[in-house]
Amino acid sequence: MIIALGLLAASVSPAWAGPCEDSLSKVDAALQSDQVSPEVKTQAQDMRDQAAELCGAGNEAEGADVLAEAMALLGIE
Repeated sequence: MIIALGLLAASVSPAWAGPCEDSLSKVDAALQSDQVSPEVKTQAQDMRDQAAELCGAGNEAEGADVLAEAMALLGIE
Protein backbone atom coordinates (compact mmCIF):
# COMPACT_ATOMS: atom_id res chain seq x y z
CA MET A 1 0.00 0.00 0.00
CA ILE A 2 2.75 2.47 0.92
CA ILE A 3 4.65 1.62 -2.25
CA ALA A 4 1.52 2.21 -4.32
CA LEU A 5 1.03 5.63 -2.74
CA GLY A 6 4.67 6.48 -3.38
CA LEU A 7 4.37 5.50 -7.02
CA LEU A 8 1.19 7.55 -7.36
CA ALA A 9 2.87 10.60 -5.85
CA ALA A 10 5.87 10.16 -8.12
CA SER A 11 3.67 9.91 -11.20
CA VAL A 12 1.65 13.00 -10.31
CA SER A 13 4.55 15.20 -9.19
CA PRO A 14 6.00 15.92 -12.66
CA ALA A 15 2.62 17.21 -13.81
CA TRP A 16 2.73 19.83 -11.04
CA ALA A 17 6.09 21.19 -12.09
CA GLY A 18 6.38 24.57 -13.73
CA PRO A 19 3.70 27.23 -13.83
CA CYS A 20 1.10 25.15 -12.00
CA GLU A 21 3.30 24.57 -8.98
CA ASP A 22 4.38 28.20 -8.73
CA SER A 23 0.86 29.58 -9.14
CA LEU A 24 -0.66 27.04 -6.76
CA SER A 25 1.75 28.08 -4.04
CA LYS A 26 0.95 31.77 -4.61
CA VAL A 27 -2.79 31.10 -4.42
CA ASP A 28 -2.33 28.94 -1.32
CA ALA A 29 -0.41 31.74 0.40
CA ALA A 30 -3.07 34.30 -0.48
CA LEU A 31 -5.83 32.00 0.79
CA GLN A 32 -4.10 31.97 4.19
CA SER A 33 -4.30 35.77 4.38
CA ASP A 34 -6.84 37.49 6.60
CA GLN A 35 -7.16 40.25 3.99
CA VAL A 36 -9.39 38.16 1.72
CA SER A 37 -13.15 38.13 2.29
CA PRO A 38 -14.80 34.77 3.01
CA GLU A 39 -16.77 34.94 -0.25
CA VAL A 40 -13.64 35.55 -2.33
CA LYS A 41 -11.77 32.85 -0.39
CA THR A 42 -14.48 30.30 -1.17
CA GLN A 43 -14.53 31.13 -4.87
CA ALA A 44 -10.73 31.22 -5.14
CA GLN A 45 -10.41 27.92 -3.23
CA ASP A 46 -12.84 26.27 -5.64
CA MET A 47 -10.85 27.61 -8.60
CA ARG A 48 -7.58 26.49 -6.98
CA ASP A 49 -8.94 22.97 -6.47
CA GLN A 50 -10.18 22.79 -10.07
CA ALA A 51 -6.80 23.98 -11.35
CA ALA A 52 -4.97 21.43 -9.19
CA GLU A 53 -7.07 18.65 -10.71
CA LEU A 54 -6.42 19.94 -14.23
CA CYS A 55 -2.68 20.25 -13.63
CA GLY A 56 -2.55 16.82 -12.01
CA ALA A 57 -4.32 15.32 -15.03
CA GLY A 58 -1.76 16.83 -17.40
CA ASN A 59 -3.88 19.77 -18.56
CA GLU A 60 -1.33 22.36 -17.46
CA ALA A 61 -2.43 25.08 -19.90
CA GLU A 62 -6.05 24.91 -18.78
CA GLY A 63 -4.99 24.68 -15.13
CA ALA A 64 -2.75 27.71 -15.56
CA ASP A 65 -5.68 29.66 -17.03
CA VAL A 66 -7.88 28.84 -14.04
CA LEU A 67 -5.05 29.73 -11.67
CA ALA A 68 -4.59 33.08 -13.46
CA GLU A 69 -8.27 33.84 -12.84
CA ALA A 70 -7.94 32.87 -9.18
CA MET A 71 -4.84 35.03 -8.82
CA ALA A 72 -6.64 38.00 -10.39
CA LEU A 73 -9.55 37.47 -8.01
CA LEU A 74 -7.13 37.46 -5.07
CA GLY A 75 -5.22 40.49 -6.36
CA ILE A 76 -2.01 38.57 -7.03
CA GLU A 77 0.14 39.97 -9.83
